[in-house]
Amino acid sequence: MCKILSQSMTQNPLLLLQSWLNEAIELDLQPNPDTMAIATSNSQGLPNVRMVLCKEINAEEGYVVFYTNYNSVKSLEIKENPKSSALFHWDKLGYQIRISGEILQSPDEENDTYFASRHLGSQVGAWGSNQSNPVEDREALDDQFKKILDRFNLTSESITRNEQKIPRPPNWGGYRLWIEEIEFWLNQKDRLHDRLHFRRALTISSEGIETEKKWTVKRLQP
Repeated sequence: MCKILSQSMTQNPLLLLQSWLNEAIELDLQPNPDTMAIATSNSQGLPNVRMVLCKEINAEEGYVVFYTNYNSVKSLEIKENPKSSALFHWDKLGYQIRISGEILQSPDEENDTYFASRHLGSQVGAWGSNQSNPVEDREALDDQFKKILDRFNLTSESITRNEQKIPRPPNWGGYRLWIEEIEFWLNQKDRLHDRLHFRRALTISSEGIETEKKWTVKRLQP
């Protein structure tokens, strides 16, 4: 466990993010240690927060990846306002990490590769759920799932065996949260917690993404 945060401990804060996540995974502290809370906001400025799984940390480029339905509430809000924040928290370790930046869709090839790695049941579920839309009852939701089984000539035994794969639905894929700011919080006694805040320049335009390789860092009071 990290005992103190030093401003000189890393030139790339995403390496520290990866290190803390690896520690949480190795210690098996919770069922999904890669969970992060992702916040988006609608056109009225009302924030929405939900838990997603961080499936990749690209330390070199400076982004994290999560996957979802592109017709979901979060996706519609990302389209309106791509600026977002996320939070990792491992209470038993006394670690917390806040990140913020802008979100862009992941490339189709990357989405296809990840979708192919998922369990068949999860693949069918991605086809069978119109995320965030109302449904009459649980039976109706189960019927949607069964229709997808029929569409791809699958059975419940196919799900159990996990021997087949189906294509990725076009409305499902990943997002990259490009990090502009990241803050590490480390629990300390007497409430004198360690806080390190990293920031870099981040510009996203129709011409592409421009980032500063160098991060500025400052220590914050608890």
